[in-house]
Amino acid sequence: MGHPKVVLSADRTLMSPYRGISLATFFGCAPAIDPHRPKNSMWYFLLKDQVTPKILFDFICNPITHTNGVANYAPYGLRKVEAALLRDGYKREDVVVAHPDHIDKFIGPETEVVGTI
Repeated sequence: MGHPKVVLSADRTLMSPYRGISLATFFGCAPAIDPHRPKNSMWYFLLKDQVTPKILFDFICNPITHTNGVANYAPYGLRKVEAALLRDGYKREDVVVAHPDHIDKFIGPETEVVGTI
């Protein structure tokens, strides 16, 4: 199997349905680490330097589903780029919207462009 010419993807925070909680999308821009937190505080003992506990972030920012690494869901803008490429002459097998955790499966010697939003 060859690799597609164009691989499109986005980071996990842009490709998560956030369990259907619309305001949870703001977790993607929440600070992840506080390097200035005092090392002797109770919060540092519980969370180290994390601001949003990883277990909470992983629960709310749930990963999208995929089929063999191809994303079943993607942001509208990314799908518009995919549609424009297909409209303008690229074949279906030449363009893929990859799940962010599986993008490495699609990049190979035939790949010409890797695009993200």
